[in-house]
Amino acid sequence: MLSLPSIYMSMLRGAIDTLVAISIAASLYAQSGGSAQSAPADSPVNSALVDRGASTSPVSTLDDHLPMWMQFDGQFRDRFEGQEHLGFGNSTDNYNLTQLRVLLTITPSDWIQIVGETQDSRIFFNHAVRDVPPYQNTWDVRQAYIQLGKPSKNWFDVVAGREILAFGDERLIGPADWINMGRTFDLVRLNLHHSWFGLALFASSVIIARDGVVDHHYQGNNLHGAYGSLKRIVPRATVEPFVLWRLAPARLRLSENGGLGSLNEVTGGARIEGQLPFGFEYGSTMARQGGSLGSRSIVSWAGHWHMARQLGGLLKFKPFLEANYASGTHDPGGTRWTTFDQIYPSAHDKLDFADQVGWRNIEQVRGGISESAGRTWTFHETYEEFWLASARDSLYASSGAPIAQSPNGTAGRHVGGEFDFWAGWKWKNAIDFGFGAGRFFTGRFLNRTKAGKDFTYPFVYITVRFSQACVMPTSSGW
Repeated sequence: MLSLPSIYMSMLRGAIDTLVAISIAASLYAQSGGSAQSAPADSPVNSALVDRGASTSPVSTLDDHLPMWMQFDGQFRDRFEGQEHLGFGNSTDNYNLTQLRVLLTITPSDWIQIVGETQDSRIFFNHAVRDVPPYQNTWDVRQAYIQLGKPSKNWFDVVAGREILAFGDERLIGPADWINMGRTFDLVRLNLHHSWFGLALFASSVIIARDGVVDHHYQGNNLHGAYGSLKRIVPRATVEPFVLWRLAPARLRLSENGGLGSLNEVTGGARIEGQLPFGFEYGSTMARQGGSLGSRSIVSWAGHWHMARQLGGLLKFKPFLEANYASGTHDPGGTRWTTFDQIYPSAHDKLDFADQVGWRNIEQVRGGISESAGRTWTFHETYEEFWLASARDSLYASSGAPIAQSPNGTAGRHVGGEFDFWAGWKWKNAIDFGFGAGRFFTGRFLNRTKAGKDFTYPFVYITVRFSQACVMPTSSGW
């Protein structure tokens, strides 16, 4: 087993390799000649098209020799990370994650877009962590869809195929991009959009990853929904109402249904984000769930509340305070299932940066501060404490899978606390670099149900985009 100093020595080696990569990438961009120009706001594929007049990379040079209706782009990410005391036990590992995405966009007319994207995700130097999804998924189809209609000009557009879904702050539905392979859906989606109003209507099924084959969805494992955006209901705020309908067959065992039977679940709620006088910002998401899980009725809810204030100075400080709650099941053998289903979130940094806790059966308070130094550097420091909402229900991971449980509730409710620090640096839109660490201190519950080992998560990463005007396509529904 590697000791904590060994993890940080390996992390240092990873940082050195990353800095070398930054130097090489910066040199390539400098040799490509000329400064970057941002893509126009109304360009297809959510601003993904490059200004072909500015040759900023070898990919832009390639695009210059292709027809104007065809574009290649993409990005490469390399992240070194360690996990000391996996699952709060005795196992330790550190490894390297690579993620390559290559994007092809074909725009035969102003109202038709065809998008194809392949992704290769791999893991190296791992020992305890297996080389399977979500760490590794080699050469697969990440996105493949056709879009009819141009969002910047038409009041509606239709998308069909395999695509990302991302709504709001991605607390319920998102691409989970911090995970090495991410998440996409097979779907049909209708987007209605206006200057102050947006609505996405979709029928989808999440892609189930399997390394070595082309991924696909499971028949009957469906997520349908309506997600809106309203900008004139509350002054200086955006309100996002939503209704989500999730279905899963009994034969498909998921972390969300726990093998208890078929899932028929409706989630309704709203998110609001806005500004107050004196530089204050606020946000909240409230969701309630009903339906059935096997023979049990579903009655669950969750809430997120956030407050922050921007402060000036040489470093722009932004302190914040937030709380999260998700109900749990108080009687695991009863006829009601009251554990909140977090659905398909981008879970990274929603509750904790080390991604050890999911938005299920949990109470959390979190505070921290972020600082900005010019346009290139950002720094973040946070601390959070966790308790189980129900002492008899499980503690759930960021994936939604159960980690540990005390069926009689004698292990208590205090899960633990976590301190996080991370920093990020950006050069134009070409390179992102970051590093940091999280330390989870186990509480009474984990000390009694697991080995009770404090978890440590150091990391360092770099993302290099093939062209400085590259913005990889995402879907917000409007």
